[in-house]
Amino acid sequence: MRDIGEIIDDLAAEQVSLDELVRSFDDDDWHAATPAEGWTNRHQIAHLAFFDATAALALTNPQAFARHQQRAAQDPDTYRVEVLQPLLALTSPQLLEHWRKSCKTLLLALHSAAPVARYPWYGPSMSLASMATARLMETWAHGQDVADSAEIDRPATARLVHIARLACLARPYSFAKAGLPPPKTDVTVKLALPSKEWWRFGDSSSPDSITGPIDDFCLVLTRRRHVADTALEVTGPIAATWMAVGQAFAGPPGPGRYPGQFHRHPPA
Repeated sequence: MRDIGEIIDDLAAEQVSLDELVRSFDDDDWHAATPAEGWTNRHQIAHLAFFDATAALALTNPQAFARHQQRAAQDPDTYRVEVLQPLLALTSPQLLEHWRKSCKTLLLALHSAAPVARYPWYGPSMSLASMATARLMETWAHGQDVADSAEIDRPATARLVHIARLACLARPYSFAKAGLPPPKTDVTVKLALPSKEWWRFGDSSSPDSITGPIDDFCLVLTRRRHVADTALEVTGPIAATWMAVGQAFAGPPGPGRYPGQFHRHPPA
């Protein structure tokens, strides 16, 4: 079993990292567009604030979360009307403080929750470790949108191992969301960590493989980079399809990023 305390601590560190990025924003920065179409930096932080709060609700009051989930399923506009609009009506300092409070509420709920229980979410129920990892992934991914808006290149951290593992476990889900049959063979994943060590996942004998920097892998599978704009080496048709349709998150995949949108590793 993974160390849930370590995952929660890494989530907290990711929240601090994003806070350090946005705390000095002026009003123009807050209203600047991000690569997510129609979303400003305010949208990104409002989104995180809401889902951190609802994750805490799922952990502490599953019945209340079920009522919220049912209402959201009945009215697709619930998120936009009841959630985003009120948060976006806040001033930028108020929104930042609201997100900070949501972060603290989530961390407290994670620390207090039973490690072996399962908790409701918008898709299948989740273990506590998966819930914490999903929130870390969302914080990092939406933080990437903010960093891209500000044209800041964030260094990779060891925290990305949690996101890489989640993305690997979600490979069958990614194929299903794309309407493709589940892959019958494995993919060897070998990723370089900031420490220069390698992190591995999958059957090492598989003819399909993905090798490269762990941040590039996570950027592709959170759909924040097109694989063509990374240093990943992709071998085999299953691996190539995964890089095209993969997602480490539940729900619609969104349009992703187009080739050439970002050039972190320009061609030689």
